[in-house]
Amino acid sequence: MPMTGRCREPNCHAVVVRPLHYCTKHADKEAAYQASRERWTNRTSNSKRYKDYDRMRSKDPFKAEQHKFYQGKQWRSIREIALRRDNYLCQYCLNHKRVRTGNIGDHIVPYEVEPENRTNLANIAIACSKCHTAKTKWEQLYYGTGMGNKLKNAIPIRNVKDLPDFQKNIR
Repeated sequence: MPMTGRCREPNCHAVVVRPLHYCTKHADKEAAYQASRERWTNRTSNSKRYKDYDRMRSKDPFKAEQHKFYQGKQWRSIREIALRRDNYLCQYCLNHKRVRTGNIGDHIVPYEVEPENRTNLANIAIACSKCHTAKTKWEQLYYGTGMGNKLKNAIPIRNVKDLPDFQKNIR
């Protein structure tokens, strides 16, 4: 039996036999769609982009050491302990009376600010992807962390309860 799918035209629910993507009614759009896919296929791949990013990161010895830590066994085991301790729940969401699962181990005080505190389990909180992304942006403003930024002399916030509601700005 041939593989089938739906026509890519919005609100058209006609069945299409693969490798086509449009039904006979919208067949004139097939060539443009295939050309678009070809352009995306021939673009620089993500692996090259990440390779360039890794090359930039490895120029900075601190960033290279930080990357090595996050890839290591010690971080994986600390993260696993924190996941079990926090019951796989985002601590930033819980702090604002929302319940959401999380699987990202996040340093409350960023690694860049206090590298000596990187293995302290009290400095690790579990975060959902939304909170982690928002907190990373907040850290870049508050602490000056991130690639190319200069660290500020900010007072470290050590408790999840003292941090702002990151998702308030996302919704």
